[in-house]
Amino acid sequence: MEAANIPYQKIIIRTLLKVLLMIVIIFTINSWPSIKQSFSGSVPPLGYWLDHSFKLSNIILILGFGAYFYYKDLTDTKEALNKSTDSPE
Repeated sequence: MEAANIPYQKIIIRTLLKVLLMIVIIFTINSWPSIKQSFSGSVPPLGYWLDHSFKLSNIILILGFGAYFYYKDLTDTKEALNKSTDSPE
């Protein structure tokens, strides 16, 4: 199998989209009390929101899942390429 056949750009873009979605979900879950409070009219300062959303544990979680998503997409693509080159059609 040649390395040129693997679409690295597609894999990276898919991984970045998954990571961005995960960041939005983590930010929403961690900021939910502030979001509920802002619905009633009292909006906390932006610094308060960021302090509670972007913690070291969340950043480690995001990086870990980002690496997992990249690895998983890469191995799935390699398997699909191997199956397509091995099948005699």
